[in-house]
Amino acid sequence: MKLRSLTLSNVRKFAGQTAQISGIGDGVTVVSEANEFGKSTFFDAIHALFFLKYGAATREVKSLQPRSGGAVRIKADVELPEGLFTIEKSFLAQKRASVHDGSGALVALDDEAESWIAKLMGSGLDGPAGLLWVRQGVTALEPVGNTGADKTEKERLLGARRDLLSSVAGEIDMVTGGRRMDRVIEAAQQAFARLATATGQPKANGPWKEAEQEAQNHEQRHGELEARCRELSNALHQRREVSARLDVLEQPGAEEALQQALDTAQNTYNAARTHADKLAQAQAQAELRKLELTTLQAKLDGLIGAQESFEKSARQLEDANKTIGETRAALEEAETTTTNAQAEWDQATQTLADAMKEKDRLQQGVLKVNAVEKLSRLIAQLDQITEKRATLEEVRAALAVMPVTDQVLRQIQDCEMRLLQKQAEVSSNGVQMHLSYTGEGRLAKDGAAIPEGVHQLVEKQRFDIPGVGQMTLDPGGAAADLSGVEAAKAQLAKALSDVGLSQVSEARAAAVLRKEKADQASMLANVLETLAPEGIEQMQAQAAQAQAAVDAFDDPEGAASEGLTAEQMEEQIATARASEQSLRQKYDHSRDKRDAARSSNARAQVTRDAVQASFDSAAAIVGDEASFAERKADAARAQSTAEVAAKDAEAAAKTLLEGAPDLAMAQADLNRAKSAADNARQERSDLQTRKADLSATIRARAEDGVEEARDEAKGLMERAQARAARFAHEVAGLKLLIEALRAKRGAAQEAYFGPVQQELAPLLALLHADAALSFDPSSLLPQGIERGGANETMDMLSGGTQEQIAILTRLAFARLFAKQGKPMPVILDDALVYSDDSRISAMFTALHRIATDQQVIVFSCRQMAFTGLGGTRPKVQISQDS
Repeated sequence: MKLRSLTLSNVRKFAGQTAQISGIGDGVTVVSEANEFGKSTFFDAIHALFFLKYGAATREVKSLQPRSGGAVRIKADVELPEGLFTIEKSFLAQKRASVHDGSGALVALDDEAESWIAKLMGSGLDGPAGLLWVRQGVTALEPVGNTGADKTEKERLLGARRDLLSSVAGEIDMVTGGRRMDRVIEAAQQAFARLATATGQPKANGPWKEAEQEAQNHEQRHGELEARCRELSNALHQRREVSARLDVLEQPGAEEALQQALDTAQNTYNAARTHADKLAQAQAQAELRKLELTTLQAKLDGLIGAQESFEKSARQLEDANKTIGETRAALEEAETTTTNAQAEWDQATQTLADAMKEKDRLQQGVLKVNAVEKLSRLIAQLDQITEKRATLEEVRAALAVMPVTDQVLRQIQDCEMRLLQKQAEVSSNGVQMHLSYTGEGRLAKDGAAIPEGVHQLVEKQRFDIPGVGQMTLDPGGAAADLSGVEAAKAQLAKALSDVGLSQVSEARAAAVLRKEKADQASMLANVLETLAPEGIEQMQAQAAQAQAAVDAFDDPEGAASEGLTAEQMEEQIATARASEQSLRQKYDHSRDKRDAARSSNARAQVTRDAVQASFDSAAAIVGDEASFAERKADAARAQSTAEVAAKDAEAAAKTLLEGAPDLAMAQADLNRAKSAADNARQERSDLQTRKADLSATIRARAEDGVEEARDEAKGLMERAQARAARFAHEVAGLKLLIEALRAKRGAAQEAYFGPVQQELAPLLALLHADAALSFDPSSLLPQGIERGGANETMDMLSGGTQEQIAILTRLAFARLFAKQGKPMPVILDDALVYSDDSRISAMFTALHRIATDQQVIVFSCRQMAFTGLGGTRPKVQISQDS
């Protein structure tokens, strides 16, 4: 057995705390802490866990309970050849004992757990706590003193040593003579007395008498074991069924297939969700563009309607001016029309060529204009956000210094209400004085005249009556208690003073102002959320990208100087081409128009004068034509741009809608895949838990050996009956043995101590190269040491040497326990306190020598001295219980 961790909850000084030592190694483990840390508490807890019953309430158990009371809990993880197990006991309150295996399955509970621990420690070998574990302050191998408890402990330890040495010494002949003879004879006499009375009859409660009862007990046990065998068979059958189902669920690729289906469904749903979000954004954008188009169209229609009459007269005037211009030009320049037309035609041809040349250059300008517009829009929006955020911070700062919250105002109003109530109570408890005057005289108080009317008197008052004297009015039993009014006034004054005010009306006004500020802060926060739903950092990143796009053009200003778009450029080229064709036709027809121009000019002049009068009247109403035309052109351009944007947004939303996946179907498929994977995992987990529980039941029953025990029960019953018959013969044999032993006294063979001497010799040599120990055959303990040719008894040795020999002997016993298949850890609590530097170093080496295949745990407060011991330093944690 090897200890791996130890946990104490609510033990002695760890009241309301949990203290844990974890990471205990295979060889030497050292817990080196200062005094009062609780090392001895850990040592006593280990002893209680392995050797005290969970239901015990002895002084030893109670000594573990802190003054605050409560349950004492001790838990240890131990490693056995079968695996890792957890042993736990709760003493005094919530009494409980349990053993769990490494998987957490319950192995044994309460009394069964105690039996499991007893079996672990070894029947009759409860001595390790005394043979191998050294308590603080103990230097000898046995208790010192004459108390009854000491005698019992000595006898128990002697029995443990005798059982240990007898199991490794070999044959019984080794103890048939010499100094052991008397003890052997005494043992034979005790064995005789254990079986029978002095007359040779079976002794009550003795083995002989018990053999008869044992047969009956085995018969009853056989029935119980038969039932447990059936339970084991059922558990095996159920485990096979569970294992078969687990094999199906745990087939190679089964879980991967479920996970792959889940991943596919998740990816499909994510794609559908993303597409749905894009569609929603596109539809919202399309609706916004439609709203913008409607607004701009209404604005343009309004402008058109407003200028309807003006445009009509303007068109007429334009036609008249054009006509008179054409006739006048035809008249004045008839002779040169052909020449001029030819020149204009050539110029138009050159203009068309220049426009085509500039087309490529202006295309870059269009792109630049778009980038500049986008950058300008983002910068303007960022400036607006920065302004709003600064305003919001100012408002919040103002709120921080406005103490009159709604709650504060309610408190002040409550104080005001209490004051009014107290004043009303005072008024209701007083008496009324109805005062009216018929002459010039006036009733006065404190030099001031009292007006006519009803006056409430709540306390004793004195009035002056001119020409008469003084009058005192005392309400008597109806007098009011003014202390409540004063207290209410003081509370109201304090509530107002806490916020730096003196009047309730000021508090109300301050609360209203604070509410306005809070509403303003809320509105600003909403505006900021609307302007930058994704955050100002995202907009700043977009502005940086737009700036980079503008900076990427080689000659942005020159390319965009005319502000022409690609469509405008095409229109310009088309215009130039149309102009060229028009001027060519003009050249062809110029000669024909020359004669007609003379007569047309006169008619056009008359028409123009009439139209000019109408235009002047309309212009006076419309106003400046150039400004109006500019406004109309701006509105037309904005409407055209909005119309294109609306169509583009609607087309984008339509495209997304046509290709939209079924989000609900993707969600349903994802839910189905999740459910399938979760169900499979849950079923697998449930089956694994069920299998573990069944395995624990099977293991528990198998460890109990119920089938073998059942088969043995009948034989045990028969053997018990036969054994009862043999006891009579055994009594006779014991009598003969006693007589023979008394007749055969000889030299005792020291070979009985051979095994322990063999283990002790190399350890003792570390301290004394030529030394050997002699053993007392009665106590089975060292009685002296031979070194340098001299024999020294134990009481002649120094305290340090006695302590070292005692510990070395314990180490030898530990080796013997391990050879018997019962390896036990050696635990030392503040041992080697009397050893000098050289001896303690040798003892450290001895501890490491046996630690090669034996666990050694050392508690020590000597942190500097035990640095040289080396070994594992486990983790010690102390935490407060919740």
